[in-house]
Amino acid sequence: RLTDVTGVQTCALPIFISCGGGKYGDIKGFINDVIETQEEFLGSVEKAGSADDIVNAVTVFGDRIVKLGEQSIELKKKYPDSDKWDKEPPAELKEDFDRLNAQTDKFEKVFINDNIKKYLMDPKVQKAFMDMGKKMENAKFFQ
Repeated sequence: RLTDVTGVQTCALPIFISCGGGKYGDIKGFINDVIETQEEFLGSVEKAGSADDIVNAVTVFGDRIVKLGEQSIELKKKYPDSDKWDKEPPAELKEDFDRLNAQTDKFEKVFINDNIKKYLMDPKVQKAFMDMGKKMENAKFFQ
């Protein structure tokens, strides 16, 4: 469901908040990794020719996001104020946050595509999204 996908985007946002070059080089790198992971996921979904293709894309995406969540914990230790960056990122990170926030529109466009929507009602696909949601619940993002 679209709400599940955008929910992942929203849940993962705090992860993305802690990434950088220069003073924030590690944060910028992290944001780039998150965007790359999202783009690979969306590309896999767009190319899907079956429900099984969607299931595989969701599973891989969920696993990668959980690993990024693990990275976010270390970044949160280094940047304890990063939980406020979604509203006011440091000037050096504004462009990176803008790129990250632009991903939401990409998710919406992919999942409203009729070719993709027909797979979203498949029980295997729904289970894959539910399983990913559980992984996300168990992940510790910036804690």
